[in-house]
Amino acid sequence: MAEVRLRAEAGTDPSWVSQSLDAACRRLHGLGSNPQIVSTVHIPDDGLLSCIVRADSREDVLRLFEISLLPSARVLDVVVVEASSPEAEPG
Repeated sequence: MAEVRLRAEAGTDPSWVSQSLDAACRRLHGLGSNPQIVSTVHIPDDGLLSCIVRADSREDVLRLFEISLLPSARVLDVVVVEASSPEAEPG
């Protein structure tokens, strides 16, 4: 989960944020990384944009926001998910 301070004037259309993040994902995909935006929530009163991003690393998330031309992101939480092999026993 990443968080960005994003001040926008009342009545401003926030769709440019999603378009910018989507374009950055496509650009990173071309560079061998494959981040995906799972969810975004903009809270105008607090000036916060919270995003859940699926990526290979924390650095990929930071690079995503850098390329999107949004303010620097603060990565709040990282959850590592590993695929288990079919031979793995529960335990």
